[in-house]
Amino acid sequence: MFKSNLLIVLIVSVFVFAACTSNEIGESKDVAQDKIYQRYSISYTEGNTNAEIFCQFRFAGVNGTTLVLNSPSQLQFDGEKLPVDSSSGSGAYYKTDKPVTNFYGKHTLIFTNTDAKKLENSFSFDNFKLVNLPATVSKQQSFNLNFETAALQADDYIEVGTNNTDSSFSISHTAQQGTAIVIPAEELKRQKGNELTLEATLYRKVPLQQSTGEGGEIEIRYSLKPVKIKLTN
Repeated sequence: MFKSNLLIVLIVSVFVFAACTSNEIGESKDVAQDKIYQRYSISYTEGNTNAEIFCQFRFAGVNGTTLVLNSPSQLQFDGEKLPVDSSSGSGAYYKTDKPVTNFYGKHTLIFTNTDAKKLENSFSFDNFKLVNLPATVSKQQSFNLNFETAALQADDYIEVGTNNTDSSFSISHTAQQGTAIVIPAEELKRQKGNELTLEATLYRKVPLQQSTGEGGEIEIRYSLKPVKIKLTN
């Protein structure tokens, strides 16, 4: 019953989000340049060959009409001009994939508007991994899930959740909580099986250094492969 209700909530949430976010396509030459919202999303899943850079420009906010950039307006990623693409679900967007082996470090996005004004924003893509992972833990006491990455900032967090378990849970770890994620004993005691599968994802929000009056965001998502830990009573 719980899983059915959860599924219904998730489906409704997806439809609500889709209804609130426009997938209509307009042209940047037809709007006030200071009303263009910049959204840059960088995502990577451990084990994949490439990291994805997905960028959108919207009129008047995060849910506004998606925009095709009209010359001389353009978007450059590390000096490379990105082509526009579109889909029925996402509207207009700019996307590129980069081999992750050479992707760690600093990157730059330069948005040029139709007035030839350049807005330059940069971010750092840092490694993220779990370290000193215990092979076995007791259900009777909490344990620390240690990780290594660049220091978390105010709006960054790590989400740790269970996979294929009888009693699911999810934990959010913020910058104020140090470099160890505490898995509480009360969650372990609820597990009926003898193995715990955990998935960890790092989320970063990088403030724009240069933006229009409408603002924008840079989001980074780094997901790790699931890890298994044996449970004892």
